[in-house]
Amino acid sequence: MAPEHQERDSASDIVRRRAASRDLTPGLTVLVGSEASLIALNPDASASGWHLAWALSPLVGLGLLVWAQIRMLGRSDERERAQELSAMAIGFGVVMVALAVVGVLQAAGVGHVRQQLLITTGLGIGAWVIASLLLKRRAS
Repeated sequence: MAPEHQERDSASDIVRRRAASRDLTPGLTVLVGSEASLIALNPDASASGWHLAWALSPLVGLGLLVWAQIRMLGRSDERERAQELSAMAIGFGVVMVALAVVGVLQAAGVGHVRQQLLITTGLGIGAWVIASLLLKRRAS
C-alpha cells in the first residue's frame, strides 16, 4: 500500500501562522473583554466622559484587529493575498447588499437600525470567513 500523501506546512507557513496568532490575540482580548464589561455593567455613556470612553472601548479592539489583518496580508505570498482579498471583496459585497436592505427596511419603518446593523456586520464577517475557507479549499 502506498502511504497517504500528507502536505506539510513549510517553515515560513508555520512562522506566518504564529505571527498571525501573536498579532490577533491582543485585539481579540481587548474586544471580548470590553464587550463583556459593557454587557455585564451597561454603563450610561451620557453620564460622564469615562463612561463614554468605556462605551467606545471596543473600537480599540477593532483597530488592533484591523492592524493585525494588515500585517497578515503583508506577510502573505501572492496566492494567499489574492485569496484573502477575494474573500474580503465577497464580504464587502454582502455588506453592501445588506445595507441596501437595511435602507429599504428603515424607509418602510420596519425594525430597529441597531439590530439591523449588527446583523449586517455579522453577515459581512461570516461571508468573508466562509469565502476565505472555500477559496483556500479550492486552491489546495
